[in-house]
Amino acid sequence: MSRVVSKKEEIFFNKVQNDREWYMEKFLKIRDKRSQLIPFKLNHAQKIVMEKIKKCEKDGKLKRFIVLKARQMGLSTLFEALIFHDTSTNPLKNAMIIAHEDKATSNLFNMSKLYFDSLPDVIRPMVKYSNERALVFENPVNNMEEKDKNPGLRSKFTVGTAGAGEVGRSNTFHNVHASEVAFFPDAKTTMLGLLQSVPDEMNTLVVLESTANGVGDWFHEMWKKAERGENEFIPIFLPWFIDPGYTKPFRTSAEKEQFIEEINATFRDDRNRSVHSYEYELMQKHDLTYEQLNWRRYTIANKCQGDEILFMQEYPCTAEEAFISTGRPKFSLKALKKYQTHTKEPVRGYLRERDGVIFFDEDTSGYISIWEQPQADRMYSIGADVAEGLVHGDYSCGMVGDEESFDVVAMWHGHIDADLFGDELIKLAKYYNNAYIGVENNNHGLTTLTTIKRNEYWNLFFTKTYDKFSDGVTKKLGWSTTSRTKPFMIDKLSEFIREMHLGIYSDLAISECFTYVIEDNGKTNAQPGCNDDTVMALGIMLQLMLESRGEDYIPEIPVDERKNNRVSTDIIDPLFERNEENEVAL
Repeated sequence: MSRVVSKKEEIFFNKVQNDREWYMEKFLKIRDKRSQLIPFKLNHAQKIVMEKIKKCEKDGKLKRFIVLKARQMGLSTLFEALIFHDTSTNPLKNAMIIAHEDKATSNLFNMSKLYFDSLPDVIRPMVKYSNERALVFENPVNNMEEKDKNPGLRSKFTVGTAGAGEVGRSNTFHNVHASEVAFFPDAKTTMLGLLQSVPDEMNTLVVLESTANGVGDWFHEMWKKAERGENEFIPIFLPWFIDPGYTKPFRTSAEKEQFIEEINATFRDDRNRSVHSYEYELMQKHDLTYEQLNWRRYTIANKCQGDEILFMQEYPCTAEEAFISTGRPKFSLKALKKYQTHTKEPVRGYLRERDGVIFFDEDTSGYISIWEQPQADRMYSIGADVAEGLVHGDYSCGMVGDEESFDVVAMWHGHIDADLFGDELIKLAKYYNNAYIGVENNNHGLTTLTTIKRNEYWNLFFTKTYDKFSDGVTKKLGWSTTSRTKPFMIDKLSEFIREMHLGIYSDLAISECFTYVIEDNGKTNAQPGCNDDTVMALGIMLQLMLESRGEDYIPEIPVDERKNNRVSTDIIDPLFERNEENEVAL
């Protein structure tokens, strides 16, 4: 006969089942970095994630998270605790924990086994069996009559290693934690099967968690899509400096004083501007302490082989840093890192037209980002890169530059049909004092240009072409990106970024510059899985601004041999281009 449960016991067991944080901190034990057994206490990073989970539950959204983090933030500890709590206090729950290698898999299982061993008898569920791969919470007796009366939870906690066969394909899981996904041998195949095993129910949880492993892999693609809202996963980024353990005290006051003097020192750049060091600007941007910077220096020197790029991948300040290029970067990483300390949150919205007047309608979901509103006495140029308009394809982008300061003041970025993009560029140009527009005249760009021309917008860039046969100059509407013009355009952009002559405040643009690389054949493109629409738009914008100043932006080059084998000794004007029929398009 079952024992009658008192009111006090009922309240207690209800709290065990429903108060996760109380349960974890009261009953679970962890092994700390000194190999000591201590009570589980939420650290700062774990509290941030818990708040995200609570908000998701409050908003009635599926709990699907992709977490990009610095090393050793304690997130596996948290996710295993959450999943262990759900599986060990509720009936018929199945959980899967999967890691990138056997050693990591064993560590995660041992963590959960330690949670189980820490529980007091009164709340420890019955276990049918426990081995290196599973904890099964079920009545272990063989007597079916007795088992039917008290079956136990019949819940199961399983671990697996990515690449070790098809993990989880034939099962149903309510909780899944994929740890260090970026290092899975075939993440796409593994996660395809595993994600199908989780029903789309509110009482389920899926976490994809990892440090970064370069760009172009499955985890990177999933992260970028999550940032853009193209999948149901909520992106959570956790930088190194939120961990209070990542700090290093100075040995003496004299050592600290010298360190402070170094950090605050200024020097003159090639334009005779007084500038601070990258570390100083990093401190200002993220409100860091000198002790945190001291830890950063120590870790770079002693744990990252003196390589700052390795540090940025292991202990990033931003998501862009985490996915820093692993190829041959075209743009100066030193400059890009410094640009990151100057990025600013824009005002977002849409441009509307009413009675012939263009006005800005602020909206956080808008396609337009504005860092500086148009000034009455300024002239502006717009460089535009046109995509197909597919929902999940490349983006169309328009960059607005101030021709006096060379600052990027606004950006249009989004998915849109090519003809409608022409309407948006006209509004953007009119808003910025009838700006000079240069649109790449590729296939889709021609559609955009047709819209602009049809609406009789006048301030447009034309590619100038010298034809030696007619000894004349022809003009073609739009910017022609070809095998000859693209290298010069990108080289000039590279120069302006290296010298920080352009004011770029967009995190997105800097991120794409990080992953824009030189390929083995010498060509430049975005790394696989990355975009370069902001890079191309910046390059075109810069060319327009230079042209408006009358500066040569393509060096003089002898005309190549023509198809009829006649060789010219003429020189192409800096703004001139070979006949379209003889030019190789990119």
